[in-house]
Amino acid sequence: MEWMATSSSFTDGTSEDRQGRHLACPGDSYVLDMAQPIATSFTDHSHLSLVVPRRMLAPLLKAPDKCHERVLPAELPLVALLRDTMASYFQNLKDMPVEAGHAVLRPLLDLVAVALCGQVDEERAGSLNLALFSRVRRYFEANLLDPTLTAHGVGAAFGVSRPSLYRMFEPMGGSTHYLQERRLGRAHAALRAVETRNVPIATIADKHGFPNPENFSRAFRRMFDMTPREVRGLALSVAQRPHGREPQSAWSHWIGQIGK
Repeated sequence: MEWMATSSSFTDGTSEDRQGRHLACPGDSYVLDMAQPIATSFTDHSHLSLVVPRRMLAPLLKAPDKCHERVLPAELPLVALLRDTMASYFQNLKDMPVEAGHAVLRPLLDLVAVALCGQVDEERAGSLNLALFSRVRRYFEANLLDPTLTAHGVGAAFGVSRPSLYRMFEPMGGSTHYLQERRLGRAHAALRAVETRNVPIATIADKHGFPNPENFSRAFRRMFDMTPREVRGLALSVAQRPHGREPQSAWSHWIGQIGK
């Protein structure tokens, strides 16, 4: 069986040709057709590789025989998206059932093909949008407590227009609504946490993107049907019980909030 491999995330080290010229540097993606001779060498390096049968990838490419030893520069947006998606797949691979692995393989191969072709066709637009959506969500999560984080800024960072970003998050009420709900969720956890028990509610609100305490309280109550003070009071009362058990009413309320 013939194989093709695309290596990405050169975090350190390089690949070189026989004349000692650099081919792939940190962040680049490097494509190899294992049915052809390889005339490169590598310095000490770290990278992430996706190895697939050639018959699965070649039909998705316009000129598969010309992809051998191609280097996709790190600064290209599609290459950055591929690199980030491969890293995410790798991090979750150990917990992924075989059936799920089969389900996510085709979108990943579509993304490889898009990066190699340098353009998006209608057939693979869905896979690209899914990968982009996942990357934007991870960016939101990693920067939730950044006071400068806005939906508009995220769209600019990923080269996505505001209407496109809204459509991406439309099932969740739009990108701005999604950002607010994720921040409220973090604030809810902070109000219940032992280590922030003595931190003023206004300080927690400000840290989670709500400089106005009244706006925070209203938004918080709309989402959780409880005020921030009530959530903190419930957490304190539970902590003071001998076995830390919540009364049945509190348990029922908590169950009711799942998925909101």
